[in-house]
Amino acid sequence: MTERYGLLDPEKIMAILLWATFFCVLFILQKFAWKPILASLKQREDYIRKSLDDADKIKAELAALEASKAKILDEAKDKGNTIIEQSRKTGNELAAQIEQRAKRNAEEIISSAHQEIEGERERVRNALKKESVQTAVSLAEKILKENLDSEKNKNLINQAMKEV
Repeated sequence: MTERYGLLDPEKIMAILLWATFFCVLFILQKFAWKPILASLKQREDYIRKSLDDADKIKAELAALEASKAKILDEAKDKGNTIIEQSRKTGNELAAQIEQRAKRNAEEIISSAHQEIEGERERVRNALKKESVQTAVSLAEKILKENLDSEKNKNLINQAMKEV
């Protein structure tokens, strides 16, 4: 026995109520839940994108800083090598100057010593000349006093020479 209820068939009513409930829930969810959920998802997506962009910028800055650091280190090494080279050059120049001064001083000392030796030699020569003259005069006096023969003169000269 099939009974037909017509339009108010419980299955039809149930289907209409189900669809009405579905659209009400859909409207309520769209109005109060979907928009805030989508807005928060959009906000999170923007935050993540911004964070990724910031990370890329930081990586680029870090790479630039590394390049700058390497450049500064190279410049510092170059300056250090330049300073070391200048120091070596200056040291060599100072050593050469000191060596030249020492040579000049040594030459001056040697020259002074030669002059002193020459002066002493002249003084000794002069003294020797004076002594020779005095010896010759004293021999002449002795020869003249005794006025002996040539054999005695030779003996007197030899004797005077031995005394000198």
